[in-house]
Amino acid sequence: MRQTNSRPSKGRPKLPADERKSILVSVKLDIDQYKEITDKAFVAGLNRSEYMRHAALHCKVVERLKPKDVKAIRDLQGIAENLNRNAKFVSAIIKGGANDEQFIRTYKEMIACKNFVLSLIKNYRYTPDSL
Repeated sequence: MRQTNSRPSKGRPKLPADERKSILVSVKLDIDQYKEITDKAFVAGLNRSEYMRHAALHCKVVERLKPKDVKAIRDLQGIAENLNRNAKFVSAIIKGGANDEQFIRTYKEMIACKNFVLSLIKNYRYTPDSL
């Protein structure tokens, strides 16, 4: 007599071993972080696991600044502040009636230096390995 399966299996068939996701990564979140991730996943139309997997694999991580880099940025900010103060001083002299070309040239050079230092700070702050 031939046996038939009177109770066939129901549900989704099992995935092959090479397609299964079997490694679990646990992350601790507080309530606000959990709610934010859940909301973002809902807006994206994904479940939490898919959203977090996508975020982890496709995000851009920027390394933290080293203490010497932070010191360099602070020094550059101090230089920029000093240049700004000097530029305001020269500007006041120029507006006071002294139309000497040397004052005007000094003022323009100081503004150029200030802008250069500020651009260095901006580049260095957002791309730590650019210098």
